[in-house]
Amino acid sequence: MPLSALLEYPEFIVAAAICLVATIFAFRQGNAAFYLPGWLTEPAAQVLGAMPAKYVSWLMTRQNWCGWRSNSAFGTLAALKIYTPVLFSLTALFLPSQYAFLIVLVCFFAPDMVLNVYARRRQREIKETLPQALDLMVLCVDAGLGLDSTLQRISSEKSVVAKALNDELLTLGRDVLLGMERERAYQELYNRTGVEELKAFGSALNQSAKLGLSIAKTLRSQAEFLRLKLSQKAEEKAAKLPVYMAFPLWFFIMPALLVVVMAPSLIKFFEQSGL
Repeated sequence: MPLSALLEYPEFIVAAAICLVATIFAFRQGNAAFYLPGWLTEPAAQVLGAMPAKYVSWLMTRQNWCGWRSNSAFGTLAALKIYTPVLFSLTALFLPSQYAFLIVLVCFFAPDMVLNVYARRRQREIKETLPQALDLMVLCVDAGLGLDSTLQRISSEKSVVAKALNDELLTLGRDVLLGMERERAYQELYNRTGVEELKAFGSALNQSAKLGLSIAKTLRSQAEFLRLKLSQKAEEKAAKLPVYMAFPLWFFIMPALLVVVMAPSLIKFFEQSGL
């Protein structure tokens, strides 16, 4: 948007300022979720919705993976992505145009990076706590509980299972309780999280239900498989450590070590040689 056009419509600047102030106030209060008024988010949502469909779908998918699924979540994201760059476009008044454009570009794509980081963090949290949740499910099934009762029991567990996995299992139990087919409910569980381990978990339960296999054995095998997978990933990271340590070792540690080891010898050599 040209600067002259921006100055002709100061309401965009006012809306951007209100959005930024509300965001800062919400985070200073310590609330992870905050809501902006509809008259502020609806225009931004319309502007963001007019962008390419793949990009909008990517944003909505990342929001689902982050667990931000309220009715106003997309509008809040749109307000941050539209009004904040408009506000920072005022830097063109005292900065060169290329720097102002770079700042506006960073402000527009910064929420995307935050979404991606939060989505990966939540997925990692689910992956790390899923084996413990499966062990608890095995105990509940062996104790005589059905699968639906087991899901409700595990979703209320706060000691071992992470909050993200609690929420997803609770949603899965509610979907099944409301009459959704189990196969579709497991597919929706994967779509909400993007975690491949949950997709394999749903597929295993579907197969065990169709073939009449023991649910306890299926859950136990899934837990063992996930533990093996996590241990293999840990071993892979450990095997990569020497490669990651090579650069700081040779460029930061070795020069200092050579100075400490060789400096006395070099000083004596130069003193005796008279140089």
